[in-house]
Amino acid sequence: MNDGCEMSIRLLTPRDIPRAQRLRALAGWNQTDSDWQHLLRIEPQGCFGAWIDGRLAGTATTTIYFDSSGNASLGWVGMVLVDPENRRKGVGSTLLRKCIAYLKERRVETIKLDATPQGKAVYDLLGFVDEYPLERWVGEAGSYAAGDSGAMAQTPLIDLAALTAYDTQYFGVDRREVLKAWLETWPACAAAAYNSSQRMTGYVLARRGSQFQQIGPLIADTPEIANILFRHVLEQLHGQALIVDVISENLWATKIVRRCGLRPQRPLIRMTLGANTCPGKPENILAICGPELG
Repeated sequence: MNDGCEMSIRLLTPRDIPRAQRLRALAGWNQTDSDWQHLLRIEPQGCFGAWIDGRLAGTATTTIYFDSSGNASLGWVGMVLVDPENRRKGVGSTLLRKCIAYLKERRVETIKLDATPQGKAVYDLLGFVDEYPLERWVGEAGSYAAGDSGAMAQTPLIDLAALTAYDTQYFGVDRREVLKAWLETWPACAAAAYNSSQRMTGYVLARRGSQFQQIGPLIADTPEIANILFRHVLEQLHGQALIVDVISENLWATKIVRRCGLRPQRPLIRMTLGANTCPGKPENILAICGPELG
């Protein structure tokens, strides 16, 4: 920094959430206090704040996901926020380097994040490369026929172990703690689809946001099942403002959300640093969990 101000980096704690929420509100993002609490609980040693003159000037979080052997396989960077008054002072890049160093200390093989177009230049300089584009869609949940409701099961029939095993096939690594949090936080909006042999063939979760309700993750074996799940959760959210983050290359997914009355709001870019050892199967994903968690 060259303006005489000193910046210090330290771990975020629950008492910092009101300050972090001020930065979130300035950026117009959608996270709630509960989202911060989940991030701090899941990775308490990997969530960082930058402080200048006693004020929180920026934040960045990490979340570590594991492979089937319990190894730290994927590290996710999220909630990279900088107070507008402290931009162009190296706050964001300092926090990002801190996150990368922490994840490398934990022997994480692959680091990923979802970048806004505005932040992409910083990530490019740090060595991140594009994986695929995303797009946020926004709208109001209407009333739609869900299709074959006999293929649906409500939350009490969703076993966390089965949900995690199914999700891991497509996301690429185990994210049990995130799924557990979303499943417990809003069970009324969780549903799964099963085939005649009672094998899970898709699922959807949702969470409350500060401005919009957010649908995701939503993963399914086929577009037809994804359509049933998406329309099912729209019924639960009828009349409410919502967002969904879609993988742009999945034209079947954008067709579903468009037919349900949503409209594209802004692009995002999934980026990766290091060998991409866990690409997953993005072609089966209608909605990601969210930019801060993947």
